[in-house]
Amino acid sequence: PTAEGQSIYRSLSLVQQWWSERRGGRMGDSEEVVMMAAKRDGRSVMRLERMFRSEIDDKLLLHVAGGPHKGILIAKAVDNLKDVEPAEGRLEFLAYLVNEEQHNQSVQDYWTLRFWFRGQAEGVVKKKTFTDYFQELMNPSSFPKNYIGFIKKALVLLKVYHVIKRVELEVQETEDPSPEESIPPIKSFTSVFTPASYTYQLVPEVQINNKTFITFMVKAAADAHVALSAVYGDVDRKTYEIVIGTDGNTKSIIRYGAGGPIMVESMTMNVLSEEEFRYFWVNWANNKIEVGRGANYGVGAFLQWTIPPSKQFNINCLAVSTGTPSRGQWEFAELLDAEKDFGKEAKKKRIKHSLLWIAKKQKMLQCLEDAYPNMVKTAEMFKYCKIKQSDTMAALVFLSDMQKKNLIKEVEGGYWMRLQKSQESEIIKHEVKIVKHMPELKASEQPTIAIVTSLFCEKVAVDAMIEEKTTYVKYKTEGESQVYTLGRIGKFKVVSTKVSRKSSSEQEARICAENTITRLLGSFSKIHHVLIVGVGSGVPHYSDGNQHVRLGDVVVSVPSRKNGAIYMYCDKIEKMTDANGYNYSTREWDCSDNSLQDVAVSLKQIMERDTNPQRPWDRYMNDAKDILQTEESNFHRPPMKTDRLFYTDDNGTDLELEHPAAGKGYRVGQSNCRLGVIASGKLVSRSPRLRQSFAEINGIRAYDSDVTAVLESLEGNRNNSFIIIRGISDYSSGSRKEWQPYASLAAAAYMKSLIYALK
Repeated sequence: PTAEGQSIYRSLSLVQQWWSERRGGRMGDSEEVVMMAAKRDGRSVMRLERMFRSEIDDKLLLHVAGGPHKGILIAKAVDNLKDVEPAEGRLEFLAYLVNEEQHNQSVQDYWTLRFWFRGQAEGVVKKKTFTDYFQELMNPSSFPKNYIGFIKKALVLLKVYHVIKRVELEVQETEDPSPEESIPPIKSFTSVFTPASYTYQLVPEVQINNKTFITFMVKAAADAHVALSAVYGDVDRKTYEIVIGTDGNTKSIIRYGAGGPIMVESMTMNVLSEEEFRYFWVNWANNKIEVGRGANYGVGAFLQWTIPPSKQFNINCLAVSTGTPSRGQWEFAELLDAEKDFGKEAKKKRIKHSLLWIAKKQKMLQCLEDAYPNMVKTAEMFKYCKIKQSDTMAALVFLSDMQKKNLIKEVEGGYWMRLQKSQESEIIKHEVKIVKHMPELKASEQPTIAIVTSLFCEKVAVDAMIEEKTTYVKYKTEGESQVYTLGRIGKFKVVSTKVSRKSSSEQEARICAENTITRLLGSFSKIHHVLIVGVGSGVPHYSDGNQHVRLGDVVVSVPSRKNGAIYMYCDKIEKMTDANGYNYSTREWDCSDNSLQDVAVSLKQIMERDTNPQRPWDRYMNDAKDILQTEESNFHRPPMKTDRLFYTDDNGTDLELEHPAAGKGYRVGQSNCRLGVIASGKLVSRSPRLRQSFAEINGIRAYDSDVTAVLESLEGNRNNSFIIIRGISDYSSGSRKEWQPYASLAAAAYMKSLIYALK
């Protein structure tokens, strides 16, 4: 379901829940909104609460509203209000009023609004609900002229916001100096309660992907955990875990990953309190994590850790927990721009505009990734991404921002290139050099294996498998650039390259691919084996789990029993006049040297022979995820629920089906290997029925985006040993972006397994 659909579903669920609760009273028992007033520590407090009529003592009522305000009751003032559980949300602000009866003398009040909710509404829903309630309450176009009108409006609004159970309005006159020009901030507080079980609770209502620090209060005896993660819901990988008051409230630490290795620690005796809230702040700007105590951000730091390049990532998710020694109560404060957020239409336009620019930014990055290693002129990029003339300055700011993050580089004035990241740590060393000329290699340094990729994520995944590597980008502002990553896999010297996908026509794309291979084989004359590695689309089997291919699996080009080819291209289709079928005109490729195919078959046999084989590509994938965590793409496996299988019937209707039961040795949720023919061809790939028919006739296990130009160049340069390895990213065209990074990683890991097994 779409995000909008999920939101509607949640809203309907909450309404259903409210109606169920409402019917929980006695038959005929109506629900009323009651206002009770009292004094608390010298402050005026008004509590607005939903109650069933049977729970209300009429003797305590001062007024019962009628007409359009029926259902609102005003209780007599009391000395003390009944104690209730802690509020789940809070807003604080200063109000500046003028007393017309006392010669326009100004009055300054400090207001606190507290909110309680009923049912099990999500944190984001609660946050949005009390924010919307407050914004509607404060809307300038209908703002009340006095206190009575303000309270009346608060009561009327509560009748509409059914998710809210109780609202408290607390006001205190203050003599703090008012600001001369600026409007004072409105503080929004989100409350989170954590059990004593070291179970993380996500806090999506506190958006941190556009921040570099947070401030919060926590009340706990010990072990207050804060997780800052790259992936929503995943606190094990790409996570910085901050533990305040661990080891019996004696020290604090920063870990990499929940429960992972300790990066830094500090003695912090009794830093937490079970009796009172303590202020803390966390900052993660400039690849450095700092943790401090106190309400003043930047002051009182007691933990500092400079993040090494291999462990850097963008923070997108916040989660908190408390360990087994203690329960916890948390409060996160944010500033709410009331004026900016008034008007739902204006808000929708801003969100739409923001999302539009995020999409354009991603499209500019995609443009450079497709072109890589070639450069793209600014004007060409703006034309491709449909950037208007009036938006060029904003687009240039986005380009500058991406350059600061080392995602792209302006190599020369107005010429942009996507960058591969250099890395240096104890276990990883990868230097990327932009050069005008390639260095000369000694005979002993010449690679014997070449790896060819097309997508940027494919190139990055392949390079993560190479050891002792250096990347050279030989660039030209006009014409074709080249990229070569030189290194080692096992005992073999290898080189990886990428074919640029930036072209104005199909013919130009073919020429570019052919030139890339010709230059590759010309620059490195000792290349014997060529591996074409990347993503493709799987050919599913709707009934036989042993023949079925799923997303994340790997298909390796090996001849089938039906066909001696390892790759086929369909260039023409003719309908049979005397039968219900088609004739397919094809071009086929095979190898005179089957060394690579023999190793693939041998690997498959070994895996099938053992009852619980240790598959090498599983280990290589896990190792590479640590290397790839700083990349823009997410190489983690997408959720299983996104692997949906469809079948197109004779009427052209798409039907969703269950995947067939897994065959022997198949590991669901992991990358499995299938052997068979790989094919391409626009005519056959556009129709689900033709794809399936062509696959059944020729033993095809996967399709790709057409590498015939690469194969023709290999053929022309008399290379007789090649193999195609495809990680499956969808069931149609191989272009589904959600699965592409993971599928690229799976294909690259199998490639490494194959090379290690090569004699």
